[in-house]
Amino acid sequence: MGFFTYHMPPFLNVMGVFYILVAAPILINLLRDGYWSGVFTAITQLIRQYLIFIPLLLIVILALINWVDLPFTIWLKKIELNAHAYTFWDFICSCAEGGFVAGLLFTIAMLADYLKLKQFAQVTKISLMASIYGGLANGVFKFIFNRQRPAIGLDQWHFFAFFESGASHFSDLMYAYNSMPSGHTISTVAALVPFYICYRHKLVRSLLIWWGLMVCFSRVYTINHWLSDVVFASALGLLIGLAVYQVNLKRLTHVA
Repeated sequence: MGFFTYHMPPFLNVMGVFYILVAAPILINLLRDGYWSGVFTAITQLIRQYLIFIPLLLIVILALINWVDLPFTIWLKKIELNAHAYTFWDFICSCAEGGFVAGLLFTIAMLADYLKLKQFAQVTKISLMASIYGGLANGVFKFIFNRQRPAIGLDQWHFFAFFESGASHFSDLMYAYNSMPSGHTISTVAALVPFYICYRHKLVRSLLIWWGLMVCFSRVYTINHWLSDVVFASALGLLIGLAVYQVNLKRLTHVA
């Protein structure tokens, strides 16, 4: 079944390049200002604090891999996917691309600075840096696990695929064999955590949770990921988002 695929117009690609050139120096300055200072230490401390939950998470992920991933993916492949529904969920996937998330947060942060919304600007900058940190962590874990995507093959235990079999081109590592974790999920969840902590309004928090769940579902529905991929990515996103928030907490109390 051929679904509608959106292709970015060339002039927008050119504008994107100029946008990156503008954003890069500002992002470098955020790093120099210490938005990532101590994040790895904070992650280590959080792992120690919640150490009791790690075996439980591991059991859940292994259970999903062994008993849920394959039947759930086969069921999704067998059902007659509605073209409009697929296009909608594929659009959600596009909105959760790391580059789009970072670009959107960067734009919002700059607008908030311009409008002198100091606290909102700080939360958005923290969210932006959490999203980027999550994206980098995602790349490391993808390289370690080399898990085959369900769209490529239906062996849910096919890890370390690029190194042990099957892959003949380095490009395979860019998609076919980098299923775990879900980059869309980890970047999105990491970005949502600072907003969820700072804004306690029930409607705002409900919208944040629903958006995170929609991103998770979209990655599985479109057969880009196994269910265990998004569960693992969600846990990593929560961990990274909380760590980045904690090391930047003083910035929020300063502008409050």
